[in-house]
This record gives sequence, structure tokens and C-alpha cells, in this order.
Amino acid sequence: MLPTALARAIRLPLLTPEQFTPTKWDDALTKAKFGNHLLRFIAEDFPETMFTQKFYGRLANTFGHIAYYNSVGFWDEFFQTRATKIEFLDQTIRHPCYGDPAWTFSDVERVIRARLKQTDVIDWHRRLLMQEREARERAEYIRLAQKFAPKPAETNLTGMADPKTTTCESFSVDALPADRTHSQLHVTSTGHSSLKTPVAQLDLFAGL
Repeated sequence: MLPTALARAIRLPLLTPEQFTPTKWDDALTKAKFGNHLLRFIAEDFPETMFTQKFYGRLANTFGHIAYYNSVGFWDEFFQTRATKIEFLDQTIRHPCYGDPAWTFSDVERVIRARLKQTDVIDWHRRLLMQEREARERAEYIRLAQKFAPKPAETNLTGMADPKTTTCESFSVDALPADRTHSQLHVTSTGHSSLKTPVAQLDLFAGL
């Protein structure tokens, strides 16, 4: 929706029959009603509920428009997106409003064109379009950044050696005594060595 102040500036003051010249087919009141309906249609951001068949029939023959086959084609051409709404406003503002008001709606066209230029409604739509595009681009950037962001490296533990099985166990062994007495080496479950009481070796040749 347009800001309230902008919408009021577009709609008000209401157009009156005194501003227009009747034609052979339409009186001045009909011209004023069409002009007010078009201004309200623009002020309320082109609601589809206001795009009636009767309104389409007149609008398609003003501001240099063509019928676009039917009301559906006209709606799709101008009112489906923000960008096409801007195209509609731009064409409305740029239209030279040719013709004799006694035969055409050119006097209504001139009043509508002047009102739209005065309010700068097209600039408001252009700013909004830029904001919408930026929001879409930022959302797409975030989506792509999340999709292609490098994932944390996964540590492969299967190839790592178990330190309990690869640590070299060291044992301390004391030198044998010089008197040919051997000490029994005892290794504890903790990997440390200890010496038990020396055992004397029998001399099998004693007494010969």
C-alpha cells in the first residue's frame, strides 16, 4: 500500500464535472467518475477488485493504450508486477493527450497526468522496486553462501595409531654381578623392572 499522505494527494481533491467537456457519447459527469476511479485505482496500488470490465473498457481507449485482446491481457501487461506498474504510470505521464475534448477524453487525461506528475508517485514505485530487488538479491546471496560455504574438515580417526600399542616400553636392566651371580629380572605389569634376591649358581665341579 502507498503511504497515506501520498494516496490522499493522488485522490484529492476529487474531480468534478465542471472540469470537463461532454462528448457526443459521454457527459462531463461520466468523465469525472472515470477520472476519480482511475486516481483511486492508482492510489490503492492497483487492486484487482477495482479493475472492472467497464473500467477496463474506458481505460483501454485512453493514454495511447490498446485493448490487449481483453481485460485479462491488459491486466497481465500492466498490473502483475511492480515493474509493469511503473510502465503503466510512465506511459500515463508521458502521453501527449491528443484530441479535442469534445470528442475524446483528452481533458481527463491532462488532469490525471498533471496529478501524477505533481505527486511523484512513479518515483515511490521505483524506490520500492529497488528495495524489493535488493531484498531478493540479499536472500539469494545468503542462500548461495550457505550452499557453497566450505564445510569444517572431518578428522579421520581410522588411520590413526593407538598410542597404547605403539608407545615403546623401556625397561632398565642392571648389569650382572661380577661374581657370576645372576639376578632374576622381573617385569611388572606397569612396564617397570625390578630385581629380586640374587640366586647363587651351583658349582657342579666342586670337590673334584
